[in-house]
Amino acid sequence: MDKFNANVKSTSGAVKENVGSAFGNEQMQAEGKARRAEGNAEYKKAQAEGYAQGAGEKLKGNVKNTVGSAVGNEQMEAEGKAGRVKGDARMEANSN
Repeated sequence: MDKFNANVKSTSGAVKENVGSAFGNEQMQAEGKARRAEGNAEYKKAQAEGYAQGAGEKLKGNVKNTVGSAVGNEQMEAEGKAGRVKGDARMEANSN
């Protein structure tokens, strides 16, 4: 599940909940509330997975940068820095 689809599920649940409330349909309202909660949970899960992936990319980049620097390999060092930046960006995009 990705964050976009989770947001769609959450939003559609909120709409269904509000329509159910407006028409006094308790079953529709409850179904919408459950769908919204499910979408919110899926969003948090996707967010946590994205953050963890970013942390892994950052760690790998740091190691590659350090090894490249130690052996005098400028390309490896630059690739490591790029990996670290990519990991930081992914972590930032998936933080609260």
